[in-house]
Amino acid sequence: MPKAQIVLGTIVLVWLAGGSPARADYDYPWCIQDAEYGYPGDCAYQTREQCLQSVSGQKGSCSENPRLVLNRPAQPPARRRPRLSPN
Repeated sequence: MPKAQIVLGTIVLVWLAGGSPARADYDYPWCIQDAEYGYPGDCAYQTREQCLQSVSGQKGSCSENPRLVLNRPAQPPARRRPRLSPN
């Protein structure tokens, strides 16, 4: 009987610890882009510096997350001041 309880307990612990696959519920602004990562890449970096440090010595490059760039609201055009003519 104790052997069955140990086996059952182990099964329950394994189920609780790894019951679902890991998920990435984040979409940070910087991505490592390479054929290995697919589209849009590994977007786990909050800053360009973090991304550059991670890609250092590997294939790939850092660029802005295309999903965030495409969803960014358009910036209004900059207003130009009229030039004052010299008198």
